[in-house]
Amino acid sequence: MGKGNSAPPAPDARQTAAAEAQFNRLDTYSPDGFGVRYGFTNPTTGEFQQGIAPANAQSAVTTVESPEQRAIREAIEPASVTFVERMVDENVADMPGPARVEDRSNIAGSIFNRNFSLMAPAIDMNQRRLINNLQARGIPVGSEAFNEAYGDQQRTTMDTLARMAMDADIASGQEQSRQFSLDASERGTALAEIAALMGGNYTPPTSAPSGAVQPVNYSGLVGSQYNADVNRGNASAAATGGIASGLGTLGAAAIMKCTMHAKEVSGPLPVGWAANTVQMMPLHVWKYRPGHAPIPGDNAEHIGPMAEHFHGMTGLGNPHTINAIDYLGLLAGALQAALNRIDMLEARVEIGSVH
Repeated sequence: MGKGNSAPPAPDARQTAAAEAQFNRLDTYSPDGFGVRYGFTNPTTGEFQQGIAPANAQSAVTTVESPEQRAIREAIEPASVTFVERMVDENVADMPGPARVEDRSNIAGSIFNRNFSLMAPAIDMNQRRLINNLQARGIPVGSEAFNEAYGDQQRTTMDTLARMAMDADIASGQEQSRQFSLDASERGTALAEIAALMGGNYTPPTSAPSGAVQPVNYSGLVGSQYNADVNRGNASAAATGGIASGLGTLGAAAIMKCTMHAKEVSGPLPVGWAANTVQMMPLHVWKYRPGHAPIPGDNAEHIGPMAEHFHGMTGLGNPHTINAIDYLGLLAGALQAALNRIDMLEARVEIGSVH
């Protein structure tokens, strides 16, 4: 900023933030009396208070019940508590135990025994058929041919039993996982039901509006306004500095060149000429047309003569501009004549008063 111009004060950060919060937090009001209120916690009383939070207070929000909602809540909450207590008592007593991994060998043995019990009659029948077949062919029990045939059948039976034991082991793992999942699911369901009962509470229905609106960028608007004020101040300071610089230059030139040694003096100004010229010269109220002002942005009204009239009545300058030195000289001559006339009139008044 130039001399004589001060920068606009920067916006207060806290006030800007508080105003933006106030714009973007809407209190809601429903037809039945329910509402959401925004404000702050009173640092002295600890109570909620509507409005913008002062410097030493914390922002807060609260809800307001309608009379109908309060009546419903007060009627339902005791019944809800009683129901929860009863359900907890009943479910805790019969709560399923934690899931445990059962012994796999017991499951495998159970599966094998069940399958073997199904196959045992067929194995016995095949053995009897083999013995009867060998005896019918005249092969005595204990002979080499009998032992060879009987051994082949035994090995086939043992292979079948081995595969059955392997299948039972695989099936036992699957059954083990299935049983564990069932136990865990049952336990988890029971716990979830109890947790829901213990943590649940009655939530009264509300019809309040959401309060959601398009956010207002208040801080951005304040910043834009501040930047505009700064730019406008800078422009004004630059313009003022330009005027002062021009006047200073003109004044310096006039002071430096005001001695008689720097001029050719033609003679004294005719008495009364300057006063008559100023008295007869038309004066106007005017302002510059767009694009013609010597200082950009000069749209103000001014008063004074036109260059055409000044030049035509004084012969000084040209029809387009008025020389500041000539204008000041003309005014000085008119003022001198006016002062002389005042002195003369005062002298006449004094002489008349003596007689």
